[in-house]
Amino acid sequence: MIRIKAGITKYILFLIIAFYAKSFSSQIETKDTFVIVYLPDGDSSSVKCIDSASTLLLSINDFFKALQIPCFVNDTTKKIECLIGTQLIRFTARNPFIVFTERTSNLASVYQLPINVESRYNSFYLPVETFINLFQRITKQQLDFDPQKMKIWLKQSIAHTYYDISDMKVEQKLNGYLITLKANKKLTDYECWLKPDGWLFLTIAGATLDTALFNSMEPKACIKKILTFQSPTSLQITLNVTPDVVQAETSTDPNSNDLLISLRVLSEREKAELQKKQQAQRNSLEEKRNRWKLDVIVIDPGHGGKDPGTIGVNGTKEKDITLAVALKLGNLIEKYMKDVKVVYTRKTDRFVELYRRTQIANEAGGKLFVSIHCNSMPRKPSHANGFEIYLLRPNLTEEAVAVAARENSVIQLEEGYQERYRKLTEEEFILINMAQSAYMKYSEQFAEVAVQTMANNLFIKNGGVKQAGFYVLVGASMPNVLIELGYLSNRSDEKYLSSHEGQDQIALSLFKSIKQYKTIYEKTLQLETYNSTGVN
Repeated sequence: MIRIKAGITKYILFLIIAFYAKSFSSQIETKDTFVIVYLPDGDSSSVKCIDSASTLLLSINDFFKALQIPCFVNDTTKKIECLIGTQLIRFTARNPFIVFTERTSNLASVYQLPINVESRYNSFYLPVETFINLFQRITKQQLDFDPQKMKIWLKQSIAHTYYDISDMKVEQKLNGYLITLKANKKLTDYECWLKPDGWLFLTIAGATLDTALFNSMEPKACIKKILTFQSPTSLQITLNVTPDVVQAETSTDPNSNDLLISLRVLSEREKAELQKKQQAQRNSLEEKRNRWKLDVIVIDPGHGGKDPGTIGVNGTKEKDITLAVALKLGNLIEKYMKDVKVVYTRKTDRFVELYRRTQIANEAGGKLFVSIHCNSMPRKPSHANGFEIYLLRPNLTEEAVAVAARENSVIQLEEGYQERYRKLTEEEFILINMAQSAYMKYSEQFAEVAVQTMANNLFIKNGGVKQAGFYVLVGASMPNVLIELGYLSNRSDEKYLSSHEGQDQIALSLFKSIKQYKTIYEKTLQLETYNSTGVN
């Protein structure tokens, strides 16, 4: 019994001694310390170390962070990756093999360390001496380490030794600027191009640089922005320079590997001439914008006076519908588009000749001519219904021919119409189309906007955009359309067109169309004017 107790006592004593020994050993093994890393620019940073069994382990994470080298830790796979130049370097915990992948060629190679990589608390460690030797192998530069003072000196930036181009300097000269690209090898295949918009493109074949470093450089002197792009076969440096830079020439420094870019700037006399030219272009641009600004809209209510237009199934007169809608539309424009003048070809129930309508529009300096009408079929009532928008072009369908013939028949109420009008033949329309070509694009643009807006807002069928030869549109020196609001020969359309609610909805839809078209028109015109002058 005594022997058993003695044995237990010895065993417990052994466990206690082992526990304290392990704790003491652990404290020694995990003793934290720091190495100070001094950088070439004078800054310094602390890098965590572990003093383990007389071996100083350096934190790879902290070291890369101190040098601002991009790195990523994968906790799942216990790996750390860092990017030095064009090489992606991968360390794996409890593994002596390091994988190097050349990103430009995607070729990989393996390097074996004398010991495994340690991993503790999401940090990766290697003996200081081992890591310094590895780092020097990767970057081809010298690291100085003083184990007594616990200090490491990095004498040059990584970019100075690892990349073909390590730095860029800008100097002001008498007639411009000199950009010096510090190169570690002779650059022979390069091309430089300065665009008129101030972007300078430099392409160098077979060269590399630290894109992150260059893209983060602060703009200086004549350079407003720096962008660099690295590809497997070439390097592109893109610089946005100030407007006074008018010429760029490249050469190599005969005394070094450096690449020189000479930028010539305008003299004071040339600057004054350029400013004068630009001001003249701005004035011309403003004049063109004002000349073409959509500031006068001509609304043409069809028929009137002794010309009632078509008569509906229930006796509704076309001239009354068109005038009512025209006045409602004009009121909306005058109320909500203060910068637009509204001109009517008639505001009362009076007869206006067809030729006179476009004369009124031209004399008023109209920028859009909208002729408002109602449609009809020979037999009443009819099933045909819906609104339609017409452009001035040769008659392409029997339906369009019939509509144009009915609308054009009003000329017979005019005195001397035989001499004033000629039949719109296809050959004559070629000449008319040539005269209208400057406005046809915008006529089509307004028609597309209007047909979509009306379709979305009206309780009436969408008949689409069509083409016909209307006398009332001939001679309009501006974008122009003729709108058939609906069929008075159709009971449903007639009821809608003659109601106040229907007329309000139609006027509002046309107002929305004009407002939207005005925005598109002026933006397109501004862009076209800018493209022709180069001045914004």
